[in-house]
Amino acid sequence: MSTQEHEAKAIVIPAVQLSQMTVTIEGVTPLIVNRFTESKLREMEEKQQKAAKVAKKPRNPQEEFRQALYEIESGKYGFPAAGIKKSLVSAGGRFADETMTVLRGVISIVGDLLEIRGPEPAMRKDMVVLKGGLTSIAYRPQFTPWEIDVPVLYNQNMITREQVLNLFHIAGFSVGIGCWRPECKGNFGQFRIKGALA
Repeated sequence: MSTQEHEAKAIVIPAVQLSQMTVTIEGVTPLIVNRFTESKLREMEEKQQKAAKVAKKPRNPQEEFRQALYEIESGKYGFPAAGIKKSLVSAGGRFADETMTVLRGVISIVGDLLEIRGPEPAMRKDMVVLKGGLTSIAYRPQFTPWEIDVPVLYNQNMITREQVLNLFHIAGFSVGIGCWRPECKGNFGQFRIKGALA
């Protein structure tokens, strides 16, 4: 073997230049939320563990409505930051011809639950189709009007501020957030940019 074959290849890792801004989005259409509740998780676990079936309690619409909210504290509700990031990544992958894997690594939404500002949510009563073709009623919260401050951290070596804002524009119109959004054949959860602060 030659000396060149024994030489280790130098690894060059460029410095990451992170920038942050807060993008305020406001709803163009109502926002429907539907948190996966502890009771639904329990039902799923019991079914998978083949636990003995017990008689179901009568449904309590108000309780189901309350449990579907992402409560931050009393009287304050949020939306998952991960859901907003998913909307942006989906917008870039489907409509801007960018690789979603790359987008996941160059943009981050800071936090867990981001506060929804607006009036108290109203209860929706929607007919839904379950597995096996059975129909049921879902009691879900709807916010109208609504707005959210979205703290964004992005790698400016790979994406510019203007491109991040373009992602928000595309996501707000073509993807949306929450239930029955455009991505899921609905027209809820659409938004536009109200403001952006560096």
